[in-house]
Amino acid sequence: MNWKLVAKSAPIEGQTIVIDRDMVIGRHQQADIVLQASHVSRRHAALLLKEDGKQLWIQDLESSNGTFVNGQKITEHQLKNLDEINFESICFQIIADALAINEAVSAPDLEKVAPSDAGMPTLAERGDVEVKQDGMPSNIGVPKPAPIPEHIDTSKSVEAKLEPQAVQIEQPESRVEKAQTEQKNAKVGLMSLIVLVILIVLAGLFFFGQ
Repeated sequence: MNWKLVAKSAPIEGQTIVIDRDMVIGRHQQADIVLQASHVSRRHAALLLKEDGKQLWIQDLESSNGTFVNGQKITEHQLKNLDEINFESICFQIIADALAINEAVSAPDLEKVAPSDAGMPTLAERGDVEVKQDGMPSNIGVPKPAPIPEHIDTSKSVEAKLEPQAVQIEQPESRVEKAQTEQKNAKVGLMSLIVLVILIVLAGLFFFGQ
């Protein structure tokens, strides 16, 4: 519980005091709640938290003019929400705010799946799996493969026939072959030139001989 003391009378009307520990109310400067009034004793009353803060009690400390709760003079009294405390003309009201308690929300139960012949084992089946030294589970069976549909004929096998295709790969001409070709062309050109010179000489001899 969160306990608060709210002033209801002037000149401190509206002021709020959080009660988070045992507190002394009185006129003395060392009091936890100081009330500067002649009818308030130096140590007038005490606010006491009990049961880990679940209960708030007020105790009169043998004051001269007494402590009143809801109009009744008390020696010791358990306070409740909206109770009024009076020290003569000074009035306070008790406000108790319940702490928000986070309730544990239980997770919904997982749907229990009946074990089947195919597929992976359920969570319950895998809860006590023991692993061997080689890393393989000791008490988990290998799942069966999924059944083949009835409309598929497994007696006929499909063979894919691949026809080889000839691929022509152009071989680059080597330097030796290139040199031989150039040498051959040079010889042919030289022979053609010699033949041409011989023909010219023969033609000249024939012309001047006439």
